[in-house]
Amino acid sequence: MIHQTYDVLLKDIIKDVPPKFLKMLTGYETGRFLDIQLPDVQVRQPDLLVEVEDGNIVHIEIQSTDDKSITGRMYEYSALINKQFNKLPKQTLLYIGDKEIATVNRISSEDVNYSYRVIDIKEIDCCVLLQSDKPEDFILAILCKTDDVDGTIKTIVKRLSVMSPKDAKDYCLKLLYLSNLKKLYNKVKWEVDNMPITFDIRESEMFLDGKREGILEGRLEGIEMLLEIKYASKGLELMDMIRNIDDLDKLNELKVLIKRSDTADELRAMLVEMLK
Repeated sequence: MIHQTYDVLLKDIIKDVPPKFLKMLTGYETGRFLDIQLPDVQVRQPDLLVEVEDGNIVHIEIQSTDDKSITGRMYEYSALINKQFNKLPKQTLLYIGDKEIATVNRISSEDVNYSYRVIDIKEIDCCVLLQSDKPEDFILAILCKTDDVDGTIKTIVKRLSVMSPKDAKDYCLKLLYLSNLKKLYNKVKWEVDNMPITFDIRESEMFLDGKREGILEGRLEGIEMLLEIKYASKGLELMDMIRNIDDLDKLNELKVLIKRSDTADELRAMLVEMLK
């Protein structure tokens, strides 16, 4: 299953401003990232917010599942960003899931006509990214459309192999992590193993596990806080069951169930059903 841990790494990579990839998403090659939280009853933090050279604000949201509620959240983000910066953002949803996306990207009524762009990373031509001089661009090619998967991997690894050992190691770890999203880890690992640099491939596995475990722990802490706020001690009693969940997608599903439930007992029944 697709885990939202990939969102974190993609945000880190895109914040290094890969010009070719950024232009595909926004129409701009350069920009200044704005790291903000949006004021609301609940704290809202957009994935990526960029102030580009012509003064426009660009909002990029990364989505790994076909979430039917995303359009409402994008609309809410648009209003909150407009409130903070006094300008409407240009919005793009970057979809990194392995299934087809069916999300309707617009809200229309008699008085409202709202929409945003949706870009499926599987439909981006990897050739454009492979031509870039920026490693943040060409390692993202592993997630994009290609007619020659093996050739694409070889090209990326060959370009990384001429970098300094420190940089090559860093980008190889990121490449291995991203390759897992496309189930290409073993192919990439084979090529990285043959690179002319000293690199312990076992570090990539520790990197993957460490990243995931850190985000897993953060999800559990957030759920524990939600339970305490909504159901006090009765809610916290459910944590013994919840701590056994090591699937990030199930934890995200659980957050939705917490919001929908009216009592701790009802939530317990939902949780039992979800874990069957």
